[in-house]
Amino acid sequence: MPHSRRAALVTLGCARNEVDSEELAARLERDGWTLVEDPDDADAVVVNTCGFVEAAKKDSVDTVLALSSGPADTDAETDAASRRAVVAVGCLAERYGKELASALPEADAVLGFDSYPRLGEHLDAVLAGGRPESHVPRDRRTLLPISPVERRWQSLPPGHGAGAVTAPLPDGIRPASGPPVLRRRLTGGPGAPLKIASGCDRRCSFCAIPSFRGAYVSRLPEEILAEAEQLAADGVRELVLVSENSTSYGKDLGDLRALEKLLPQLAAIQGIARIRPVYLQPAEVRPSLLEALLTTPGVSAMARSRPGRISAGWR
Repeated sequence: MPHSRRAALVTLGCARNEVDSEELAARLERDGWTLVEDPDDADAVVVNTCGFVEAAKKDSVDTVLALSSGPADTDAETDAASRRAVVAVGCLAERYGKELASALPEADAVLGFDSYPRLGEHLDAVLAGGRPESHVPRDRRTLLPISPVERRWQSLPPGHGAGAVTAPLPDGIRPASGPPVLRRRLTGGPGAPLKIASGCDRRCSFCAIPSFRGAYVSRLPEEILAEAEQLAADGVRELVLVSENSTSYGKDLGDLRALEKLLPQLAAIQGIARIRPVYLQPAEVRPSLLEALLTTPGVSAMARSRPGRISAGWR
């Protein structure tokens, strides 16, 4: 195909989406795409949308519309040949799928979490003039067993994790050994989000996240520690532990105290000075977890504004 295979990722929403974008970036680079920072330099722009509150939904739609208009210096005669492809992924795309695609024809594709493993192929199809089938929403809570401890014996549906790495990783994607982590950092600086789990089992009346993020699935501690060690080696000094509900961490592993065991292990990694778990559910904060938050070096508890959640940060 006679295009340069350059892709840009635009991330909206929370730190959880930042991790998803970096996993998508690694997948694209593994598939031969060159990542660029400026959407004007890209053949395809992937917009990782947010679908939690109305303001975030509007921001996501406005971003897709703005990017779909093409570079500012593109005139009408060359627009058809040079206009970049714009693809919507993320929470808004997963939550509304075909409905969003119908309301937003400016997007060249609206893809859900199931499309993540083959994102590069979908972008190729768009650039070749095709239009991938729009995502059809479904309740992702039904994809795994109701009992958390039974989920470990199931094949995780796409969107819950990075998936196994079966080929050598390009330079810059870490770690190259140990538990497979497919991630390419898109920003520098001393802080980085670190995903510890995906999904949520709570049924809060104000929150639709469980329906499109799915049932709760914890990452294995050794995988989290391996990624944290590599982030530290890359210069990260502050880890922001993200998930939809961090206080549930470990319940599907059969260990309700997994988070309070994990915190000291993360704090002991050379180079890590700060650890900030976010999105802690107050109803699930146990005395032993509270003690770990208050006594582990580099971790302390503090309030957060999102309804029904607290976070922990640097004192």
